[in-house]
Amino acid sequence: MVFLGLRGKKLLAGITVSSGLGFILFARTSLLIDFFIIGYDNGVIGGLLTAPDFESTFNLDSTLQGVVTSLFELGCFFGSLVTAAAGGRFGRRTLAHFGTLAIAVGSLLQASSFSVGQLMVGRIVAGIGLGLISSNVAIWQAETAPAKVRGTLVACSLSFLIVGQLLANLIDYGMNSYSGPVTWRFPIAFQSIIALLMSALLFFMPESPRYLIMKDRIEETVTVLQALKDTADRESVAAEIAEIKEALLLELNSQKSWTDLFKADKVKSRRRVIIACVVNLMQDLSGSTPIAYYTTFIFQNSVGFSRHLSLLMSIFLQLWFLLASTLTWWLIERVGRRRLFMLSACCMGMVMAVVAAMLAVNTRTSGIVAVVMIFAYQAFFTWGFMGGVWVYGPEILPLEYRSKGMGLATATLWLFSFVMVEIVPSSIANIGWRTYIIFAVFNFSFIPIIYFFFPETKGLSLELVDLAFMDDTTTPVKRAKELHKMIASGEELTLRTEVGGKDVDIVHIEGKSA
Repeated sequence: MVFLGLRGKKLLAGITVSSGLGFILFARTSLLIDFFIIGYDNGVIGGLLTAPDFESTFNLDSTLQGVVTSLFELGCFFGSLVTAAAGGRFGRRTLAHFGTLAIAVGSLLQASSFSVGQLMVGRIVAGIGLGLISSNVAIWQAETAPAKVRGTLVACSLSFLIVGQLLANLIDYGMNSYSGPVTWRFPIAFQSIIALLMSALLFFMPESPRYLIMKDRIEETVTVLQALKDTADRESVAAEIAEIKEALLLELNSQKSWTDLFKADKVKSRRRVIIACVVNLMQDLSGSTPIAYYTTFIFQNSVGFSRHLSLLMSIFLQLWFLLASTLTWWLIERVGRRRLFMLSACCMGMVMAVVAAMLAVNTRTSGIVAVVMIFAYQAFFTWGFMGGVWVYGPEILPLEYRSKGMGLATATLWLFSFVMVEIVPSSIANIGWRTYIIFAVFNFSFIPIIYFFFPETKGLSLELVDLAFMDDTTTPVKRAKELHKMIASGEELTLRTEVGGKDVDIVHIEGKSA
């Protein structure tokens, strides 16, 4: 049965939600196992760093804690570079399949480790797998979702990341009542089950129609679009196919190789890849990585809670994080990506400043205030950057460079995650509360960059985003505002009409071979 018989909204819902349901309720369809895996790994390693048997087995000091944890990010960096180099040839789902196998192997290597060396190798292998997954599924979902709900669907996806973190925290907390190797080997090994389940379920989901058009697989494109739109009428998908082909033709006329990325072209590919990389860098410099990995560590070492209370607080934090993330589903399409980025950056900067001040005072009362601020930070982060980054990157990139650009963007994310996770333990140990001042400064610096250089993509088709960058008489930010005003006034905009393209005859589509 094609796509398990799912069509239209049911297929979109299956792509967006069913991975989380697949793990929790054993549902049948999947996309977000990838985000579930990301969250699960972050939560697991963050809690295990302070597990007694883990500590006695590997004897990691603060520097080695950073190295072991951050090697996962280094592997993700290389996995993302593979997408940049090969994503256009192998497709989104194929590379995601390779990623799930790498994660399964890597998690088993870690779970069976008796030496720091094997543990490190397992972290790198699993990281390569996650790099492949994270840099492909974001594109995949963006290219299958309708423009009006694209942000909402991706935001729903990111909520499963938090489910993964919550599950990991619950497992860590449950294992805290046991002793011996099972307290850390089981949580890590469980990740391989998640990865293999994702691999199996991916077989039943559709490939990106835009990727299929790039490969001139028109009949498959028609089948996928008909399923996504829940229609049997080929005419109804002809216009969208023609729009995608127009964008591809426009981009191919100015882009031929990697070297062309460093040259000016009509659709501003270079600028758009830089924006995608910068927005991913902002996620790292906002302080999200140390919060995600070192929540238990921070509660114990910065605030002074016991291990038991720290694990319990981590669970409460993830429950709050999950609840707060549901508001993003509504905000991202109403408020827009740009405004949420700026509001989130401002609020996260203020929160980090307050955390620094409270930890500097170093009283029990100030420690409680710092904990409250960490809870506030998670809310502001999920409302702005958590969902926004993963939807904005694929949106802002041109089709021809989407795999290359998203590969570079996620490589940037994972490279600087590696740096952050590497230095945070030492930073907390050496300069304490001043660490959070650094993140506050970073967050405040994001606001002018976003205001002047990040156009709004809310409600625009992926092809219409090209139009925001093609006008040399104005900036992409101003042009995007003009496009939104035109759409709000009732004008029907398409890339073909704006650049003088011609409609594609449905007979021509039917004549293409699969």
